[in-house]
Amino acid sequence: MVADDELADEVLLARWQGGDKHAGAALLERHHGAVARFFAHKVGPDSEDLVHDTFMALIERIDHFRREAGFRAYLFGIARRKLYRHIRDLCRDRRRFDAAETSLAAIDPSPTARMAAREEDRLLLAALRTLPLDTQVMLELHYWERMKIREIAEVLEMDAGTIRVRMSRGRKKLEQAMESLAESSAQLETSISNLSGWAARLQADLGDAKLARSQENGS
Repeated sequence: MVADDELADEVLLARWQGGDKHAGAALLERHHGAVARFFAHKVGPDSEDLVHDTFMALIERIDHFRREAGFRAYLFGIARRKLYRHIRDLCRDRRRFDAAETSLAAIDPSPTARMAAREEDRLLLAALRTLPLDTQVMLELHYWERMKIREIAEVLEMDAGTIRVRMSRGRKKLEQAMESLAESSAQLETSISNLSGWAARLQADLGDAKLARSQENGS
């Protein structure tokens, strides 16, 4: 059974591919916030450029889109490849970059968790940055974007069975990372127990930050 959001994407996509530019603009706007969120706390000031590059690549490739992949997974697949290329360029030795092993914290130790207002959310973001990039992306797609296993598998170009196994291991690694970084047992317990509400809170935080930047640019 196709979800309402997926059906809406399919309708807009079909109209766009049929020449309706307004439908294309509506589809891009529909997913702009999610793509911006994907980059926001990973690459800091470079995030807006990567969002732009992602949508430009989508526009160039839209006629080659395979419907069985699902539009959202296809879009985030492009975003993931843009991110990995950007992170590889930051590495002193590009040949040593491996998304299955390399973490953002190892490449850029400067914190980006300041985008979260709540202490426990900053802990979660900091812990995520210590995980291998593949694992971080997988968990964020699961918790932030509520993606299904098949969608995450498409984004990461892995089979669904592998994602199921890595999801279980990834949650454990995240909890272990939080335990290592937590300043108190109370902070740790609050962060883990509030994991289900984490996505909604961070979306609000990132939305407030984006609004503040818009107001600054307009002043």
